[in-house]
Amino acid sequence: MSKNIIKSIKDTYNQFFSKEPINQELISKNVLAIINTLQANNFEAYIVGGAIRDILISLTPKDFDIATNAKPEEIRHLFKNSRIIGRRFRLVHIFFGRELIEVSTFRAKPEKAERLKNGILKDNEYGTKEEDAVRRDFTCNALYFDPKRNKIFDFFNGIEDLKNRHLNMIGNAKIRLAEDPVRAIRAIRFSAKLGFEIDNKLKQQIIQVLPELKKIPYSRLFDEILKIFLTGYAENSFKLVNDFNLAKIFFPSLQSGSKETISFIKRGLKKTDERIFLGKPINPGYLIAVFLWKDVKILQDNLAKKTKYPLTALNDAIEITLNKQNKIFPIQKRFITTMTEIWQLQPRFENLNKKRVFRLFAHPRFRAAYDFMLLRGEENEVNEQIISWWINFVESSDEERKALITN
Repeated sequence: MSKNIIKSIKDTYNQFFSKEPINQELISKNVLAIINTLQANNFEAYIVGGAIRDILISLTPKDFDIATNAKPEEIRHLFKNSRIIGRRFRLVHIFFGRELIEVSTFRAKPEKAERLKNGILKDNEYGTKEEDAVRRDFTCNALYFDPKRNKIFDFFNGIEDLKNRHLNMIGNAKIRLAEDPVRAIRAIRFSAKLGFEIDNKLKQQIIQVLPELKKIPYSRLFDEILKIFLTGYAENSFKLVNDFNLAKIFFPSLQSGSKETISFIKRGLKKTDERIFLGKPINPGYLIAVFLWKDVKILQDNLAKKTKYPLTALNDAIEITLNKQNKIFPIQKRFITTMTEIWQLQPRFENLNKKRVFRLFAHPRFRAAYDFMLLRGEENEVNEQIISWWINFVESSDEERKALITN
């Protein structure tokens, strides 16, 4: 990003104050306390990014980030309940019980570019607020709010883009995406979450940069892909993932499956969104199990014709499906364990033997497997009487469960 942009920002400084109303009751008291402490010690400090963006479009922010001109060591000195983390760019995490607040030092474009193994440029170089704003990705994420003065610094017409529901990248989109191709996935995620239209020029650059994603380490890429579906707007994400052919690259089942497959996946995504809005936890392994289930099921049905042992057919189908997927886009081992257990527990719901029922009920993956079984039931894969029995069992008291088993 050129120095001319930064100079232009400084020359017209006052025009970047915005008096858009911010409901400070939506801001964590711990966040306000951190900013008060930093400012009381003669440091600049602002709430930045997604939290301010969400408040302005009437969403409740889930977390808060703070940007300051204080160095990590200076922040650590002021807050004993903190620790310094990060390799690409050093950050400070401040802990208040279960609440974690991230504080970053203003950063600038490094004089010497250095690309890390995960495919992104190392930029552990400190700067000013103006330089920090230039380094951010989208205009709606470059908002700096000073709660003490109740003012927003809006350097790139981010508020205007929020009002018009447009997603625009700061600077030259081609250059910014080349710096870090994962920004393309972030653009798709924000568009799905916020319901924003991606700027046409940005859209074209995203399409062109997608092949570069193959050069990104799959572990980082895997996390970013999952985030698309774990924002509470998975149904919107599903459409965009297909529109940009991301499904073809990573999870072909999401795009090329039969009507039954797509229907099953959409039901699973809808349930995922519902759980997120209710504040319930989501295991990514469950979501991937939904994505790949129909592949497993079709293989299982075909293999079952060649063996007397249904469980063998299921296990072989799981192995073949995972091997095939891992050649396309490897799944992390911790999620494979969850997925496999969810799938392997499905036949056990059909056996209502007393000992087997309670053994299944006590299984660590029971709840995920149970929800998966209900989802299959909506696609008529499970007998209605079996589903009804299990719903009664789960929702009953211990004594009522014993009676259900006896009967």
